Amino acid sequence: MESEMSGVDVPPNTALGLSAERHVPISSPLRRFSAILAVLVMATRSFDLVLIMKAGGNFRFCQVAGLVLFLLALMRLRRHAAIPTLGGMSLCTWLFVQILFIPVATFWPKSVGYCLWLALNAATMFSFVQLFSDDARALIAVLRWYVYSFAIIAMFGIVQFMLPLFGYPGLLVEQWWIPDRLARVNGFSYEPSYFATYLLIGAVFIRSLTHARSSLLPARTLSTIYWLSIGAIVVSSSRMGIAFAVFDVVLHQFRPWLSFCRDLVHYRFVPRRVRAVIPSIITAGLILAVSAGIVKTAERNPELILMFFAGTGISNTTAHSVLERENSLGDTFGVFLEHPLIGRSLGGVSSAIASLHGESIRSFEDGKAFEGMNVFAEALAASGLVGIAPFVVFLIVTIRKPLKLAGIVSPFYASILRALVRSLLFGWAILQFNQNMLRPYVWVHIAILATIYAAGIRSVRLASHK
Repeated sequence: MESEMSGVDVPPNTALGLSAERHVPISSPLRRFSAILAVLVMATRSFDLVLIMKAGGNFRFCQVAGLVLFLLALMRLRRHAAIPTLGGMSLCTWLFVQILFIPVATFWPKSVGYCLWLALNAATMFSFVQLFSDDARALIAVLRWYVYSFAIIAMFGIVQFMLPLFGYPGLLVEQWWIPDRLARVNGFSYEPSYFATYLLIGAVFIRSLTHARSSLLPARTLSTIYWLSIGAIVVSSSRMGIAFAVFDVVLHQFRPWLSFCRDLVHYRFVPRRVRAVIPSIITAGLILAVSAGIVKTAERNPELILMFFAGTGISNTTAHSVLERENSLGDTFGVFLEHPLIGRSLGGVSSAIASLHGESIRSFEDGKAFEGMNVFAEALAASGLVGIAPFVVFLIVTIRKPLKLAGIVSPFYASILRALVRSLLFGWAILQFNQNMLRPYVWVHIAILATIYAAGIRSVRLASHK
């Protein structure tokens, strides 16, 4: 961890608003251990297939390691006051609401498990803030390893795609386009869409850092990791992941055109503006070239294109994927409409959906067929009108406050805060079409955001006292 800090210019403590004094009141070996443990949490947060402990529901290594981090954070509190955690009060209130609603769930053990997951996610947020927000070296090391973790998982996904092409067995492959030959890459996740969602958060974060010319890592390193992540999203063949990745590229390339067109309207010629749109022109050309290649491929091998659109209903293909999402969304809102005031608790939504269909859930496995899919609709059905307020406050606070702080902190903090919020927004957006809101990689991302926010607040306070 110490060696990782060498070789790249690191802003000194004073530049980050951190004093030279170490504030973590535990011994140096334990401090290093907490940093290593945090790296392991970040590296394994997408693991669904390995390092799993079954105790009713599944508990992942990153969750168990996060619990150890929480104990280390509590050791810190023996001598120093707790550092406020971004959105901590509203999140704990929402957790309390979910615990209160456990008895209304038909299959209450799942509600207990979901509340425990939510508590572990909250504990991870708290731990990261307490252990790393006031230590400059640990903070930067954790940030860099957060970026590196996306590269590690993306490279594994690409290897997972390549092995069957050369005749080797698929490594942890869960789905295939062509059995034992052409894999739908899922990394360590349950399925390709989960893998793509995980990498999308990283790709948007890293591209935002590159655009802001962040000093966290060299531009070439950031660019390499970004394209690794994009490549892994593409080979995952997750349509939603690819669509959101393209949308991010379009948004970035659209910005220079706004300024360029504004100059044209005012009859101004600014060479700098002209140079800024050249990358956009190149990107547009590449998109057109790829589109032309896809069209040609479709003309010669239409079955390959139809295979990609299977499940969408496009061109007479089956529509099971789209229908599953639509039906699940309708069922989730149906649960809310039946119980608008008192929610069913997070783990109780699936059993409530099962009840709509005249079914009952008696095990965790039974519940997988009746998940809520859309995470905001699931939160509404789980909380009801009585309990949804703290969750909404949590969403607003974790977006608004970091963006507001980014306007008054140093460029180093500002670029990271904006990049983290932007990627969080993309994460919440893609989660509306699949998955569960308690995915560890979403909450580790929020933990990183809360840690940078706490460090930024500290930097402003120290600057005001000088």
